[in-house]
Amino acid sequence: MKHLTIPCVLFIMSVSLPGLKGQKFTVGAGSGINFSDIHNVEASGYWKPKPGPSAGMFVRWSITPVLGLQTGLDYSAVYYENHPYVTDPGPIYYPMSSSSMYPDPRIIMIPVIENFNHSFLSLPLQLTVTVPSVPSLTLGAGMFWTSVIDQDWNYSYSLEDFVSDTDYGYVFSLSLDYPVTERMNFFTRGRYLTGRKEFFGGRDYRHGYSDLMAGLSFTLGGGRTDEDGVSGSGEEMNDDVRLSWFAGAAVSWNSGNVLNAGYKPYAGPSSGFSVGFRLGESKTRFTTGLTLERVGYSMCDSSDSYYRFAGSDHLSYYVDTRTSSDYAVIPALLSFSLGEKDILSLSTGPWFAARLNSQCRGLAVNENEAGGYYRRTEITVNDDITEFTRRNDFGWMIGADLAVPLHNGTGFYLGLKFRQGLTETMNRESAGIPDDTLEKQIFMRNSVVSLHAGLTVPVFKTVK
Repeated sequence: MKHLTIPCVLFIMSVSLPGLKGQKFTVGAGSGINFSDIHNVEASGYWKPKPGPSAGMFVRWSITPVLGLQTGLDYSAVYYENHPYVTDPGPIYYPMSSSSMYPDPRIIMIPVIENFNHSFLSLPLQLTVTVPSVPSLTLGAGMFWTSVIDQDWNYSYSLEDFVSDTDYGYVFSLSLDYPVTERMNFFTRGRYLTGRKEFFGGRDYRHGYSDLMAGLSFTLGGGRTDEDGVSGSGEEMNDDVRLSWFAGAAVSWNSGNVLNAGYKPYAGPSSGFSVGFRLGESKTRFTTGLTLERVGYSMCDSSDSYYRFAGSDHLSYYVDTRTSSDYAVIPALLSFSLGEKDILSLSTGPWFAARLNSQCRGLAVNENEAGGYYRRTEITVNDDITEFTRRNDFGWMIGADLAVPLHNGTGFYLGLKFRQGLTETMNRESAGIPDDTLEKQIFMRNSVVSLHAGLTVPVFKTVK
């Protein structure tokens, strides 16, 4: 409990100081579900995302109507399940092989499942940015410290291996708050957490999970109602800010410079929001936001690697795989509205993307034939290749947006965008790509076309 002392003291002091009584505090609590996403695992098996319970409380101090600080206390039970690849474990015979109660053949293969189960008690600290819309949007980014209050693993792990009981890392969150009464809100929140500390001796495994939570929050402070009535302050719609929520699909492909005949397009989900700020009295807006996209490529060719075409000298597999990476994309666009009602707009500008994780899934087939001997091996590929890809990507984006007014500031949103990556997506050193003449020609990058549909919601500003 000593780790709670500092946040509690800061909260009590902030409420008590006379100069801060006009500032706003939001206190909330909720519960939900998390999905495990272990990091830095070797490509030796399938790590199955498993659901687990999450619950917590938070306190958000709104220093200004837009900027704030948020802390709290969270509980999460995270379950990791590994299905390792078994090359040739050999037969396991029945103990009573001559008995008629066992079928023939007398050999079975026992599947191997390995589990890591952890319960965390975490203290996050985030810087938040709030967009005053309905529902209001709050983005948070910061760090967390966590204590492992319970953990267990199955018998295949040695008890002599070191298991860490603390961790720290990065946390990113997005919260929507819908007003129920003047002081009470219903909120939904999504978070992505990634640990930075190796938690199992001898293996560079790192914690990671995402969670979804819902609950109630209450607003404290922020000025008195009678003072608002005397001064005539209130809220009105802010036409200079346009906030849109959307979801859709992204079609991506590898637009590298050579050997890309074996690469095919990949279709994945895409969702997020955009915020456009009018520049002066013009029809031009600066547009940014956040989009979570799964992009990559499919490969249906022969290769010595499951996720890339690696030249013609060492081809040993016929692969039918899909390589994908989850990115958090942040654009910085100039949008130019056409027409009097700003229904249609064209946009262009740079974008930056942070890679969250990468996977390769599919089927690989190996065939050997010699002297009347034939052997066919089929491998189910489900590899974590996060460390084989670069952490960041950037490039240029162009697009068109359609916002059709519906009712009370709400509109129907439709957007089409194309973004081209300028950097190589592969981490050549980690991926083991040689630096010879042929391999130097391999240059893999992302090209993405996304189609989104959603709603444009009203944004408000305080007036006096």
